[in-house]
Amino acid sequence: MYKVMIVDDEPIIRFGLKSSINWEQENLFLIGDFSNGKQALEAIEAVDQVDILITDIKMPVMDGLTLMKKALKINPMLKVVLVSSYNEFDYAREGLTHGAMDYILKPTLEPESFCKTIQKCVKKIVEEQTIKKKLDSVERTNHFRERKKIEQEVKRVLLQKHRETNIGHLVDIFQTPFIVVCLKMKQIDKVEEEYGFLFKSLIFEEIQERFYKYREEGISIQIGESELLFFINNTCNPLTDIHRLKEKVEKEAKVSFSFGYEVVTDCKDLVTGYERSILASQRHFFYQHTNIFVYKHPVEEFVHPLSLQELKELLTNIDVENVPIFLDERLKQWRSEQMTPTDIKKEACDILTTLFMERIEYSFLIDRCSEIERSESLNDLNEYLLKGFEACDQYITDQKMKSNTDNELIDKALDFIHKHYTQELTLQHVADHIHISRNYFSILFKRFLGQNFIDYVIDLRIKKARELLVHTSLKVYEVAGNAGFNDVKYFSKLFKKVTGSSPGDFRMQHQK
Repeated sequence: MYKVMIVDDEPIIRFGLKSSINWEQENLFLIGDFSNGKQALEAIEAVDQVDILITDIKMPVMDGLTLMKKALKINPMLKVVLVSSYNEFDYAREGLTHGAMDYILKPTLEPESFCKTIQKCVKKIVEEQTIKKKLDSVERTNHFRERKKIEQEVKRVLLQKHRETNIGHLVDIFQTPFIVVCLKMKQIDKVEEEYGFLFKSLIFEEIQERFYKYREEGISIQIGESELLFFINNTCNPLTDIHRLKEKVEKEAKVSFSFGYEVVTDCKDLVTGYERSILASQRHFFYQHTNIFVYKHPVEEFVHPLSLQELKELLTNIDVENVPIFLDERLKQWRSEQMTPTDIKKEACDILTTLFMERIEYSFLIDRCSEIERSESLNDLNEYLLKGFEACDQYITDQKMKSNTDNELIDKALDFIHKHYTQELTLQHVADHIHISRNYFSILFKRFLGQNFIDYVIDLRIKKARELLVHTSLKVYEVAGNAGFNDVKYFSKLFKKVTGSSPGDFRMQHQK
């Protein structure tokens, strides 16, 4: 509703103006009436914004023309209607030259003509707002295109193989010193299992939007499925900037992140800063309860992982009881941070492969190694490695005792999923139904279906939502609920991501 204020020193005129219009019907809100310009100006300064000012010209303390000029300085878009007598026409004409929309005469004041005058003000406000929205939209579009162009240019520089790439054209973009921050999503497996693989891209899009809203001079680039880069200019206190970024990023996100950063003092070191920010973020692997890391220069050269040949020599004919001792020794080496997380994961997988390659099904072994490779901390990796060792050992035993085939288990699981996918359904629910462990069912499902459990369920729910949108008149939030989605906002974003259309557009296109 548009806010209106009436100012006149004659009570009967104020009463007449107030009672001449059904304010609510005209989408107007009368915030008050005042007997002089000084009172009105104080009220204008106190409220957020007044859209229409109806003021007498001749008043004590502060006249209407003075009030109008001061009010227009506060809000240049204000619409002013002057109230005058016949003998004040020269004043009214002066008011019109200084920005008044119209004037009305007290002796001939009619409710109908007064209402038309106010409607003319409202129409003008609407027109100006429409033009402003269009201009803002054009400006946002141009700004978005320019920003995307800069992002692509920075990506191109970062992907160059040669460090001496010419970056002179980027000097104006990065004002040194600046910080390069690598944001990495934590608990990725849990996120994918609960929300599906598309959820990550939705989260990153929201993070980038939020970042550009509060820090327009920075740049944000997605560099992987679970990583974002930020380039933040004019930093005086890097750690303060990182904490502020963390606060903004995690404000509405349903997941947590770790941050690695490096301060760059010369634009020529852009690529080095990018690489070091990634190395800094990888330190979370060694310190899982810390979330912010600065790049740390290695004290010694990195140690290479043991080769397969070396492992074969060490592990061939090793006694089972001595395996934990060997693993403890390797764990001490890994904790020294002299090996990269990637090399540690490779060595851990090679250890498991060397121990069990000849004794169990290769696909089962690959699944164990996949868990190790997805570990986000050294503690997790050690746990996965020990569990992998136990699982492989148990697998050998279970092969002799297995009563149900994997095909039968999957058929039973799929039957249960298709009957209950519109309800609350988790990996644990289905695993309990077919009486196997949650982890084993997850591996079995992906092996047979070629996708994660939650992604399969989401596909079913999206298919159900399509049917409901085309063949029913249910509202979008009802469609979401009936298809198994509890969050209509998440459903709408996910639906558009999968189908390329919003639920409303999809319905219009297919019902036609």
